[in-house]
Amino acid sequence: MQKLFLCLLSALLLTACAGVQEAQNLANCKFALKSVELTNYNLTSFDFDVVVAITNLNKKQTAALKRFDGKLTVNDDYMADITLRDIRIDPNSVKNAKAKVKVPMATFSNKVLGLISMGSGTLDYHLTGTMYFEGPLGTEIPLPVDIGRYGSYTITD
Repeated sequence: MQKLFLCLLSALLLTACAGVQEAQNLANCKFALKSVELTNYNLTSFDFDVVVAITNLNKKQTAALKRFDGKLTVNDDYMADITLRDIRIDPNSVKNAKAKVKVPMATFSNKVLGLISMGSGTLDYHLTGTMYFEGPLGTEIPLPVDIGRYGSYTITD
């Protein structure tokens, strides 16, 4: 009975250590706001695809992101909440994580709507938030991140 308990405890500890290692690898990843693309629009809302590039710099081990909760701004005005879930990034590679966002027209400020309607304004996107990785025994450990800007995108027809 004692041997069975020790085997189960060992297996649990090995699993927990692997999860902690993947979480530690995530802390060493680089994040970049790769693109914000308008996919659809109508009189009441805009639909966007937001792509975050996550680069795992570790050459041998996978990194794992449990969840990311963030806020996307345009020209310093709040636009939308962004959520990403359960992402694994292979060693020495880049994972493009995509979030689909529907933004009500009322969310845009008059300044941003004016820039869009003129067709010649510059939009500056910025993404900040908190990433969560899985710690020992399934706990979520938060880590604030500033993913940065995807900027100076000039609107053209």
